[in-house]
Amino acid sequence: MEIRINGLTKDFYSEGKRIRALDHVDLTIPANRIFTLLGPSGCGKTTLLRCIVGLESPDAGEIAIGDEIVLSTERSIFVPPEKRGLGMVFQTYAIWPHMNVFDNVAYPL
Repeated sequence: MEIRINGLTKDFYSEGKRIRALDHVDLTIPANRIFTLLGPSGCGKTTLLRCIVGLESPDAGEIAIGDEIVLSTERSIFVPPEKRGLGMVFQTYAIWPHMNVFDNVAYPL
């Protein structure tokens, strides 16, 4: 299924200062394609993925998975993570230590 992201913005705050992690991101990930998100540490890759699966709440923008809008700040739409039909394998420190690589990757499926 296709994933469409329009105008996605996410800010964090540290010591009273705004840190913009995502700045009006527009992206379409075609259905049935392998997609790679690359960039330096701290550029917003994980924040973007967490927004797509519903683990972070963006400050602005819209996310559609297939034909369903799962997030729209303008229309006050928020589909919870468990109803989005997506899974996420976390970075090394957050994997299940009792599972092998295959089981960790297959777990959210």
